[in-house]
Amino acid sequence: MSSYFIGLPAWAFSGWNNRYFNTQPSALASYATVFNTVEGNTTFYHIPDEASVEKWHESIKGTDFKFCFKLPKTITHQRKPSIKDLDLFISRIEPLHKYCGPFLLQFPATAGPADLAKIESIVSRLPSELRCAIEVRHDDFFSHPELLHELIAKYKLGRVIMDTRAIFQGDRHHPEVTAALHAKPDLPVLGHVYNELLLVRLLLHPDLVSNDAYIEQWAQRFAHSLKLGYQSYMMIHCPNNEHCPELAIQFHSRLQAAMGDNSLPPLPAWPVPQQQPLL
Repeated sequence: MSSYFIGLPAWAFSGWNNRYFNTQPSALASYATVFNTVEGNTTFYHIPDEASVEKWHESIKGTDFKFCFKLPKTITHQRKPSIKDLDLFISRIEPLHKYCGPFLLQFPATAGPADLAKIESIVSRLPSELRCAIEVRHDDFFSHPELLHELIAKYKLGRVIMDTRAIFQGDRHHPEVTAALHAKPDLPVLGHVYNELLLVRLLLHPDLVSNDAYIEQWAQRFAHSLKLGYQSYMMIHCPNNEHCPELAIQFHSRLQAAMGDNSLPPLPAWPVPQQQPLL
């Protein structure tokens, strides 16, 4: 399934080390034996140096792995975008173009319709051969999605779907959820896929039984998307990243069932052998 990508918010987390993944030959290489994409959150906070880019390239060389890099916040979250940083970012990741999935252009809730020209000034400078998916959080873009249609059509953008229903409609008193309720947006879930690019950031609840309905809904939507031939990216999030690998396996298994035609194989085994429960 060359159009299906599933990944996590990062390729390394302390709770995963020597439980699911190891560092041989690197944390990224270990992660990439199971997952074929990752949400590149590190680039949101700083532009990677050349040595890091070279190391990442070496870790996934010869695979079908795709990075979904976030644009740095100095570009998307400042009133005046840093074009200098944008050009440097584009230049710095050029060696990874073969391994780039859609760029994630995440804009804050303060960026509304009045900022469309600013948003376009960023999008227009990105490499035309690489895809982009825009994530907006201003209410007007949900009540009036047509405000983005011209921009999306002109640059063949996807529109990120962020689904946070599991934490907002689940147990809000769970200790791992409290902080996430303040940090994450409670936005409508889009029903439309733009330019045959489906990119979902699914934030699930640490009380795992709370997620079943949402996982099933997305498995059905992804099965439909894949049968249409759309590029389909699923990024599994949780307030505590420790749960993400198992939640991703759960989604993938449900998607296998939803496909119903044996076209989707299981995900590869974890690099770290899993202990079997004692009888």
